Amino acid sequence: MKKLLFSSAFLLAALFAQAQNAEEIVAKHLKAIGADNWSKVNSLKMDAKITSDAMAGMSIAMSSTIVRDKAARMEVSVMGMNQVTAINGEMGWTTNPFMGQTDPQPLTPDQVASMKDMLDIDGTLPGYKDKGYTLEYVGKEDVDGTEAYKIKIAKGKKTEYTFIDPETFYEIKQITVEEVDGESVESASVFSNHTKTDLGFVYPYTMQQQSPMGPATVTITSLQINPQVDNKIFEMPKK
Repeated sequence: MKKLLFSSAFLLAALFAQAQNAEEIVAKHLKAIGADNWSKVNSLKMDAKITSDAMAGMSIAMSSTIVRDKAARMEVSVMGMNQVTAINGEMGWTTNPFMGQTDPQPLTPDQVASMKDMLDIDGTLPGYKDKGYTLEYVGKEDVDGTEAYKIKIAKGKKTEYTFIDPETFYEIKQITVEEVDGESVESASVFSNHTKTDLGFVYPYTMQQQSPMGPATVTITSLQINPQVDNKIFEMPKK
């Protein structure tokens, strides 16, 4: 009985230390990126270019506009064709001319729920407790030569793994696993070129992502903070 009680106490102590360790790491991360300044951001407009070996010679442009807690719109332009995906409150729609879909189509509830994470402009970790996320430190893992802290972030159908540089405490990689329309969807991004904005928070201007056609690099060319936004851009066009 004493051995069992000792084992239980040891396990509880280890779990508490693990949680405490995760919270300490995330606290340093939030301080390093100036997370408090995100509260000053009500809207964002971002322009970027996408490059990929598989799409050599193509000019691919991406833009996104987000209004905190209300609406988001993403647009990808290739060879004169534009794919648009938007959500507005609980509703969402998309057009995909690359698949012959020129008329706007509604998104499924799961697709809307997945995109709604974009409406949380400051991301998962700032205010994670109030948002209902739990943290777990799961050790260190190599990210392109850096032994990064790996933190598991969980809530509902979605699990994130964030990798934090032990020197800068910037996020250098993120893996997201979530259930969308009954299927498990995983995405991974590696972040670099962290830049301090005029408003005082740090943002990665370069992201390497996996796509169906292989690795792709997204480079931000413009980041507008609190721009004026016409809410009509989020409304689903009539067919």
